[in-house]
Amino acid sequence: MLRKRIHILLTAAMIAGLMAGCGSAGQSPSESGAAQGSTGTETAAESGGDSQNGTKAEDRSGQEPYTVRIVADGYGSEEACAEIGEAVSEITKAKFNTEVEIVRYDFSTYVDKVQTELASGEKIDLLGGVSQLPIPSAASQGQVLALNDLLESDGQDILADISSEDLASTSIDGQVYAVRNNKELGLGLGFACNTQMLESLGVDYSNIKTEADMEPILRAVKEKYPDCYPFASDSGAMGDYMYAIDWLGRDFGVLTDSFSDDTTVVNFYTSDEYYELCSRRYEWSQNGLIMPDASINTEQVTSLMGAGKAFCATTETKPGIESQWERNTGIDITIINIVPYYTTTSNLNNYWYIPYTSEQPERAMQVLNEMYSNPDVANLLIYGIEGKYYEFVEEEKGVIDYPEGITAEDLGWTVTAWHFPNELIAHKWVTDGPDIWEDTIAFNKDCHPSVAKGFVWDSTDVTNEVVACTTVLNKYKKGLETGDVDPDSVWEQMKQEFEEAGIRKILTEKQKQLDTWLAGRL
Repeated sequence: MLRKRIHILLTAAMIAGLMAGCGSAGQSPSESGAAQGSTGTETAAESGGDSQNGTKAEDRSGQEPYTVRIVADGYGSEEACAEIGEAVSEITKAKFNTEVEIVRYDFSTYVDKVQTELASGEKIDLLGGVSQLPIPSAASQGQVLALNDLLESDGQDILADISSEDLASTSIDGQVYAVRNNKELGLGLGFACNTQMLESLGVDYSNIKTEADMEPILRAVKEKYPDCYPFASDSGAMGDYMYAIDWLGRDFGVLTDSFSDDTTVVNFYTSDEYYELCSRRYEWSQNGLIMPDASINTEQVTSLMGAGKAFCATTETKPGIESQWERNTGIDITIINIVPYYTTTSNLNNYWYIPYTSEQPERAMQVLNEMYSNPDVANLLIYGIEGKYYEFVEEEKGVIDYPEGITAEDLGWTVTAWHFPNELIAHKWVTDGPDIWEDTIAFNKDCHPSVAKGFVWDSTDVTNEVVACTTVLNKYKKGLETGDVDPDSVWEQMKQEFEEAGIRKILTEKQKQLDTWLAGRL
């Protein structure tokens, strides 16, 4: 019956157009075909991970012993991985006679190391997916398993919480290949600014609606703080564009406005919007509003802002973003919102796979279901062990902080709540405040869905063209976006190089796939 349920959910999502439901996390519970929609994990949180339909209905503690190997990104020392894995194993062994082994690879090497392990056939039972490990290629190459049957038998808490449209967004031809994480599932865009400097200017920033509207503030900063860069790059990059772009998965070919019903696929990097952005930033750079040689800057913008050397930078916006910037800079931060919250398939860019190298996929799904629904497991994976890795500040509200005298560097465990299956049932970091998860659930509901939310792009037939166009883009991108290069000096040449690299074939193929997908929703 559950197999029929997954089929019905996916089919209903496609036929009724539910993939355009509100928020990257889907729509409100009343609109969703799932028990809790995708507003969060209210049922799982209240139950403490005790499934009403699955893992508690059948005693699995008598299964043969097995070890589930979890591979996740972010730094984790061998000692930290071992002791946190042991703590999680105490829970999973009692329930499933399953132990857990945790391996973490640093962000910079994660994809390469995972691809090496998959190519060599090394056992991985659960794999944290990121945008550089896209679902279409992982599925087409046979690197990951379809999860439909496994969700039916051992993933009932997951099914109860993820909406039909979000299941469809991680599916190909009706086969679910990944389970998306419960986190913020949309984004806005804006500027992170030094609060002290901003307030000292005495300017009204409440009516700023576009990047161009920032110019008077940047000029005021330059005049009052001549030793401070008004607008800085982050290690040479300024890649947040103040447009509600639906990237349609990845590669080239986008919808330039997620608030529009226009489904024409274009190359953003030769669009009027991109030309306008690059021209403005070049003018700003010439007028001293952007740091000089921004494209070759090697410093992180958080360090520059923390040292008072830079006033602002672009940022994605979401609940808790101010406190995130404040943790990273050590100063008070004000966020100026430019692009309202919206959601696309690309915002479901963190998910979990069961790779083909899992020796017992059903045991992997049992653990994944526990990671998704059990707050004790979620807290261990995200924060580590209470008393050593964190301590309570307000226990009744679940608010935590590092133990006194301890920093992240001392612990050997990167806190990346968004990478693990369900941060919404975990504790709250002190700087995020006690309401962060409620705010995140509300944020997910408020996100405006792109008309193409749920579309999954498959670049298999244009792989060579994507590589060639990426080479062209990398040649020009940083210089143009940071204002170091006058777009008028390279624009026509860049457009010609894109054409020669095959951009037209990519756009045609993506438009064809999108049109087919859209027609299937009618």
